[in-house]
Amino acid sequence: MRKIDAADARLLEAVQQDAHLTAEQLGAACGLSPTAALKRLKRLRADGIIEREAALVSPRALGYAIMAVVMVTLDREDRGVIDRFKQDIRNTPQITSGYYITGDADFILTIVARDMDEYDDFTREFFYDRHPTKTFKTCVVMSAVKTNGALPVHDLAQSAI
Repeated sequence: MRKIDAADARLLEAVQQDAHLTAEQLGAACGLSPTAALKRLKRLRADGIIEREAALVSPRALGYAIMAVVMVTLDREDRGVIDRFKQDIRNTPQITSGYYITGDADFILTIVARDMDEYDDFTREFFYDRHPTKTFKTCVVMSAVKTNGALPVHDLAQSAI
């Protein structure tokens, strides 16, 4: 893990809030010249600290009225079953996030659907027909409280500028 300094931390905080800031705005956010800020941003990308930049799209604006958090326990847990399940998670657009976890379940997924009938059809096909699923437990999201995915970086800074 590469150490970050205070300027890197301020830069990361800024781009986590808005990845389309101008060079001038980035420089002002981290206390550097625009050119220096852009060089640091390029280095943060090259070092893998910034994995990718993406837009947060409103599910409801696209007609996805249902968002569910689903805990999945597979019926068999051999390497092949787990690897196939992981790959299918990556290849299934309705699954917006997926985590292989420890504890009572094997995976936690976030799934979107236009309505409960569509969600029911999805679960039947994905969990019953395609995978050896022992159980899955669904929690329907009532409202999104925080979805930005921003990581705390301020306290990670190793030295001040």
